[in-house]
Amino acid sequence: MLTLLYIVFFWIQYDEQKKGLTQDIEKILNNETPDYEQLQALAKRQEEMSSELQTLSVAKNAEQEAIIEAERIRISRELHDSVSQELFAATMILSSVVDNPSLTAKQITSQTTLTLKILHEAQDEMRALLLHLRPSELADKSLTEGLNMLVDELQAKISAKISASVAEIKADKNIENNIFRMTQELLSNTLRHAKAQHIDISFSQTVGTLVLIVKDDGVGFDTTIEKTASQGLKNIKERTLSLGGTVEWQSAPGSGTTVKIMIPKMK
Repeated sequence: MLTLLYIVFFWIQYDEQKKGLTQDIEKILNNETPDYEQLQALAKRQEEMSSELQTLSVAKNAEQEAIIEAERIRISRELHDSVSQELFAATMILSSVVDNPSLTAKQITSQTTLTLKILHEAQDEMRALLLHLRPSELADKSLTEGLNMLVDELQAKISAKISASVAEIKADKNIENNIFRMTQELLSNTLRHAKAQHIDISFSQTVGTLVLIVKDDGVGFDTTIEKTASQGLKNIKERTLSLGGTVEWQSAPGSGTTVKIMIPKMK
């Protein structure tokens, strides 16, 4: 992210300096007796700037590949730590039922009920992780269309009730893509950790500021501990800061969680 921001900053400087160099070269060429040494120095400077820009582009691509690889490793680890262990537990319970013919009907019912509970939890974990595998950009959709589609698809698959109030707002495409991705991240965290029955999503605009609020009635968490430990929360904070915005967390054990993200519409 820092590399990308530096490239944008450098590109602005490069564009301005390139215009200045071009003007200086034209002035020299328009002289009756052009100073070819000065002209050569300007041409060399232009070549150095182009080389530096190319180097930064390579660094940007490497950073993007590193981010993708880190995401793959994270998802693989979470699949191992959650879903695979839940499936293993369900398999062991069912195996014990099959291998123990002396179990009573009540015991069998108890064991199969527990197995179903574990499988449902594994299913919820998979749905939450699949949110990270969805396209992170809106492509040809508006932000409003993308958010509503995300909510509709998710509501059809989970038991928790999702309420969404999404205003029709146009913003810079980079801002829209980041808001969409942060909504995915917030919903994924909620599904995996909150045990919420209701999730409320609000997207609006006030005085040139885009406001995204995601609220749930789940188990909540201690913000002084979790905020430093959760990679998902760190990602959201970094995205928000990169857009010149702010993020507020309100939560406590047993009191649900409210996340409010505010981003300037025009940077």
